[in-house]
This record gives sequence, structure tokens and C-alpha cells, in this order.
Amino acid sequence: MPRFAFTVALLAFRGVAVGQPDMSGWNHLIRSMQEEAWVHDLESLEPGSVLAPLEPNLEPDRWRVRSSWAHQLTDLLEGLPLAEYHADRALRHLLADDMLAFRLMEAAADRYRNPTESAFQDAGMPGEWAILPMALTGWDNAYYGPGRRAGPWAMDLPSALYHGLEIRRGWDERHLPEKMTPAAVAHARQATLAFPDLPLHQVICFVRGRRAAEKLDLEALDSGLLEWLHLLRVILQVDRNFNRDDMQSLWLLREKRMVRTTCPEGDLFFSQLPCEGEQRLSIRHENPWYTTDSVAFTEDRPLLLMPPSAMTADGPPAMPCGIRPERNRPIPTVRYVVRPGDVLGTIAREHGVRIDEIRHHNQLEGDVIRVGQLLEIPGAVQRHQEPTVPVETNEDSGPWIWHTVKEGESYWTISRQYAHAGFDDVMRMNVVPPAGLKPGMKVKIPPP
Repeated sequence: MPRFAFTVALLAFRGVAVGQPDMSGWNHLIRSMQEEAWVHDLESLEPGSVLAPLEPNLEPDRWRVRSSWAHQLTDLLEGLPLAEYHADRALRHLLADDMLAFRLMEAAADRYRNPTESAFQDAGMPGEWAILPMALTGWDNAYYGPGRRAGPWAMDLPSALYHGLEIRRGWDERHLPEKMTPAAVAHARQATLAFPDLPLHQVICFVRGRRAAEKLDLEALDSGLLEWLHLLRVILQVDRNFNRDDMQSLWLLREKRMVRTTCPEGDLFFSQLPCEGEQRLSIRHENPWYTTDSVAFTEDRPLLLMPPSAMTADGPPAMPCGIRPERNRPIPTVRYVVRPGDVLGTIAREHGVRIDEIRHHNQLEGDVIRVGQLLEIPGAVQRHQEPTVPVETNEDSGPWIWHTVKEGESYWTISRQYAHAGFDDVMRMNVVPPAGLKPGMKVKIPPP
């Protein structure tokens, strides 16, 4: 590893790596999966395998045996503040719409979950570490999120470099299962060695860095992290009741139906594929390690994967080898209105682009966006039904007061308007940094 990359990675491990989704962000991320090509493919193999409604039905007799590490972690998570309230919210997300989010999460996870659990167990670690990508990204291999995190484990860039993953323009091994799984095992081992016999500290170390785990104050957790930890706890508990056997066989059948093709000579560009936007998007999502329009075949990935949903009646789309996009051709741009629950990561994935492209084109200083904001998505793949109007949402629920930020207001001036709320209390309840406050944004105020 280059010395610079090693140094940056070591600093990241010692520092604080933020950017994990909160509970509402996770729910929005998971629900967007129902638009993904793999759902259509599995449903075509067995109708109802993913989207058929489920009813809660606890069957303790078939619960899988859990490790002492998982039991200890669950007990620690149950002792966190606002446990009953946040557990109820997490369960509502998982059980809503006939358990849609739960079904999507479990179905996506079953693609690589068995070998991942085995990898942890072979390394002498609990297999329940494989629950983590379910709670972080819903086990989305194409995930790319705030803080330049990527892959199903939402690993930050410095940590990935430290564990030997290759990341360069157009190529990111955080999206490669055979590369990412050993890196995740090594990262979890680091956290375990740093905090032996402290499962909760190990999880915090994995997702936010060693310094965050060292300074962990269970009574002063920021609201986003607290929500997410309770979500993790509920997933740990509910997952035990899910029967995974049938779904794994469907993933294998889908794998056999894929077409693998390549360009022996010449370049290949996604934008040159002669297929509809949805088909092109499904191909990009199936090959997420190629992070730009150009496809550079390597020894690790000498073939392009064509999922069944990308096929036409005549077979897979032709490979336009050696055909380069016109240099002066205008880049297609889609106008998008931010909806409740949107984050840059889900918007980017839905349009087949990277977060950095949206941020740079719209001159955004960070990852903060607000409902109703108009974004231009350069190079976007247009879906058949592009949402253009924000969806109404009920923001009155929850044990807090909503305050709409006015021009010139800060967390300090806002807290002064509520006699019962101190500045520290307001800061603790909100994940938006002080510099990210904008007029029209809503922030949480502790209840009287």
C-alpha cells in the first residue's frame, strides 16, 4: 500500500467517520429497492417471492441459535435511552405495508449472506456481524453514500485503502463481494481487538471510527445514531424468525440466467449500450464496481454481467465495443425535486450516477439537501415515471416539537426561544451540523 494511503487510513481508524443513515433514511433507502431489477428478476422466477405480503408470525421453535456476542450486544442495545420509543418506530418501519421493508432487506441480504457468515466464523468471529450490512444499506452492493462511503458495509475510503482495496477513478473494490467481505472481516477484527468484550463499542468503532468508540457516552448519543442503533437491535431480534432457504435458491437460479459478455478489444461505455434507460440502469447496478461511464475490464472482472431484466426478446443488448461518446455531445440532465426522506445517495443510485457528480453540478458544499429543493442530475438515466413533486408527509409525530428554521437563525438562537430546551439538548436531537442549517429546514426541539 502506498505510504500516503496507509497514513490516511490509520488516521481514519483513529478518528471519527460519520455518515451512517438514521432510521428514516434507512427506511427510504430500503423501500427504493422495490424499483430494482433484481426484484423483478426474482419475481419472474417465483411470483410473490419478494413482494407477497407477510404477516408477523413469531415461531420461537425455529429460531437460529445466537452467539453470546449477539446476545450481549442485544442486551446492551436494549439498555440505550428511549429504547421503547425507538424500538416501536423501527418495528413500524419493518411491519408497514405488509412488511415490505423487511422483505426487501432479507431478500437482498440472502444473495451473499451465507458465505459472509462463514467468512466471519472461519476467522473465529460471530457470524452475526453479517447483520450489520442489512442495517446499514439493506445489503446493497451498489451503495454509495455520504462521506464517500460505498459497498454493502458502507465502508469509508481511508479504511478501505488501509485494508488493501483498490479504489481509483472508474473502479471501486468496495462493491466487489469477494474483496469487500475479507476487508469487512479485517475491519471487524480491528474493532474487536481494540475493544475486547465490548460488542457495542466494536460496532461503533466499525461504523464511526475508534475515537467515537473511545468517547462513547450512552446518555449523549446524537439522535441519528441512537435511532440507528435501536434499528440494529430490532433487526437482530426479528431476523431470527426468517426462513432463508427458498430465497437463496432463487438467487442461484438468477445467477445462472445471467449473460456474461466482454469486449476483446476497444473501450466500452454504459451510455452507448443500445437499450432503454431501465435496462441500462439494471446493468450498471449489477456491475457497480465500474464507477464511471467507461468500463475498464480487469483480471478480477473480465466480463460484464447482464441480468435477466436487461434482456430483450432478441437476447442481451449488443456490446458497442470501441464506440466512444461524442466529446461535444451535451450531457443529458434530469430535473429532480427532493422528496421527504431523500438523501443524495438514494437520488444518485436511482439515476445511475455518483453523489460527487450531483454535488459538483449543483455546487453543493456537503450532503445536506432539503425537501422541495430542485436538483439537476447530470448524465441521469431517466426512469419511466420520474417523480417531480415532493410527497406529503406527516412531520408532527414523535416526542419532540418541530421548529422551522428562519433566515439568520442558529441552534443557539433557536434554543433561546424555548425556555424548557437548552442549547446542548437541541444539538443532541439533530444530526444536521450547525453550518448546514438553512431557512425552511425543520429541526427537533425536546418536549416540555
